[in-house]
Amino acid sequence: MSDSVLVSLCCVPSPDVTQAVDKVLSLQRPDGSSGVTVQVKRFPFMSVGQQTTLHVCGQGEDGKPKMLRVVNAEPLTQQEVEEGWFRNIAWDYFLGLKDLSHVVFVFQAALDGCSCACPVLFPPLSLEVRKPYEDETTFSESDGTDDWNGWMRGEAASDPRDLTLLKDGETHLLLNRTYTNNSAGIVLKKSYEDLVAGRLYEFGVTVRRSGTGGALPKLSLDSESQNVVVATDISTKTDIEIKGAFTADSSLMELRIVSHVATGGGNDYAFHNIWVRSL
Repeated sequence: MSDSVLVSLCCVPSPDVTQAVDKVLSLQRPDGSSGVTVQVKRFPFMSVGQQTTLHVCGQGEDGKPKMLRVVNAEPLTQQEVEEGWFRNIAWDYFLGLKDLSHVVFVFQAALDGCSCACPVLFPPLSLEVRKPYEDETTFSESDGTDDWNGWMRGEAASDPRDLTLLKDGETHLLLNRTYTNNSAGIVLKKSYEDLVAGRLYEFGVTVRRSGTGGALPKLSLDSESQNVVVATDISTKTDIEIKGAFTADSSLMELRIVSHVATGGGNDYAFHNIWVRSL
C-alpha cells in the first residue's frame, strides 16, 4: 500500500462567473452573448484525467428548486491543466430563475493519486439573480385624463386643459398646452413600489416642442431625493430623448417630470413615451 499524502487545499479557488459583478448576476443579456461563462483557475495538484463536476442550483420563478448538471465526471484535458477550466451555460437556464433569488455554482474535482476517497468540493459561488426591469409608458386613446400607466398630473398641469392626447400617425402623444402661468413645477409624477434599493436605473422621456412661438420649454427629471437630468431646453419639434441614471434609495420611490418655465405663452411640449429600466 502506498503511503498517504497530505493535500493542502488552502489555495483551491472558488468558481468565477465572468458576467457577474459584485456577486450579482444580471440577466440583462448582453448583445451577442451566448451564455454565462463559469471559470475555475488552475489549482494545486491539478493533472490530466482528474474528473470534474459542476452543478448549478437555483430557485425557479415558481419557488421550486431548479437544478442543472453542467458537467458530470468529465476528465481534465491538457489544455485545461495549462489554462484553467471553463464552461459556457446557455442563458435559458438563468432566465427561468426568480428575481432576487440566489444561484449557487458547485464545482468538484477528484484529485486522483492523492489518497482522496471522494471528489473535493471547492468553495461554492453564490450570486444574487437580478432580472431586467423595464416600465414603459406610451399613450393611446384608451388612456384616461389623469392617469397614464400610473403617471399622474402634478400641480404644474392641474388645469384640465393642460394635458391632452394628440394623434401622431399610428401612435399618440401626451400634449401639454400649458394653459396657465402656473406651469412651472411637477408636470407628471409616478410612485414606484417595485424598485430594488441600491440598483441602478435609467429614467428617460421622448419629448418634442409643440409650436414655435413664445417661451421655450425647459424640463428636468427628478426623484424625491436626487436630480436625474438637469433642466434641459426642449427646442425642436422633432422627438428628442432626455435621460439619466439614478440609484434607487428604496423599493418605494416617486419619479417626477418637472417644468422650469411658468408662463403659458408658448412653453408647449408633447411626450411620446416615458421609461424606467434597470442598467
